[in-house]
Amino acid sequence: MQPNILEKYVLLKWISAFFLRSRENDTLGELVMENRRLRMFAKVGFTVLIFMPILTYCSWIAPRFEDPGLTNPAVLEVISSEEYRQATREAVALLDLYNRGEIGLDSLHGIQGVHRIGGVTVTFNLQLVPRDEPRQGGGNKYKLDGQYKVTVVIGYLVMFLTIELLLIGIATCVIFQRPPKAQRRFEEQILQEHFSFDMPVLPAPQERADQIIERMLLRFHRFAKDLEHRPRGRKGVQLDDEYDVQFLVNALLRLQFDNVKPEEPSPSMAAGGTRADFLLPEHGLFIELKMTRDGMTARSLADELILDIARYRAHPECHAIIFFVYDPRGLVKNTVALQTELSEIAGELPVSLIISPSH
Repeated sequence: MQPNILEKYVLLKWISAFFLRSRENDTLGELVMENRRLRMFAKVGFTVLIFMPILTYCSWIAPRFEDPGLTNPAVLEVISSEEYRQATREAVALLDLYNRGEIGLDSLHGIQGVHRIGGVTVTFNLQLVPRDEPRQGGGNKYKLDGQYKVTVVIGYLVMFLTIELLLIGIATCVIFQRPPKAQRRFEEQILQEHFSFDMPVLPAPQERADQIIERMLLRFHRFAKDLEHRPRGRKGVQLDDEYDVQFLVNALLRLQFDNVKPEEPSPSMAAGGTRADFLLPEHGLFIELKMTRDGMTARSLADELILDIARYRAHPECHAIIFFVYDPRGLVKNTVALQTELSEIAGELPVSLIISPSH
């Protein structure tokens, strides 16, 4: 694909994926898109919700914005009501009698009233108005001339404004509230990976501390041999005893871990106190080093390791022990048997045995 075609393709994927809902959220990218769809629909829904009461209330008080005459729907509804007919029946009957000359003008009277229709109030005032038509017995005939006024019901207006302000406040919080910056960065990273031509991006496996140490110490013999010989005739590093091994292992551990505590004291026992070579406090790992020497046997080595287990397991920070035996003499012939014996002695406490070089 050419660059411009590629950009259009990715853009179309973003748009289609945003509006097309998948049946199942199989990936993190689909889950993020679903979450963003829900947030968008919530914002649109609350925006519509703000205008719904306004439209409803405006339609409810629509007669207020029309001419308050006989064509006004609220006025027509009042005139057609039974209450209005009862209120005007007597006045109309007296007016009819007067126009026929049976009663005097003093018997006539106007009519006033108030009716509530929906969200508006219709106030009517029927007044006596002379007509250009002679009346039998003298004078002119009269008619009732109606004047109407349409006003908004204050109680409903206050209730509408209260509800509308409440909805505006809620909608403002929903519409303008954004996820935390860290969440937005995380979502953008997921979406970038999701739309990278659907190539699955698997998280890199994170090595445990004991795995890092095991990988490092298994190669220790090769590392030590490389240090013995330096180019241009310079003197190399010779490992003569456990202190030399401890010196190099300390440097290697500090390359991998920030907090390395050397010479960690362990609880005293009947045979006396001792110090573990290294402790990694964040991981609860004790590391004990041994180097085979003249006069040491496989049995004496095993006894030393067993005694160390009994001492270190009483330490409150000890959650696992790694024994490293640097065996350039090839003393340990059966690593599996020694590991099994140490595990049985340790019980539930994890104990690892690393021997370099392996035989």
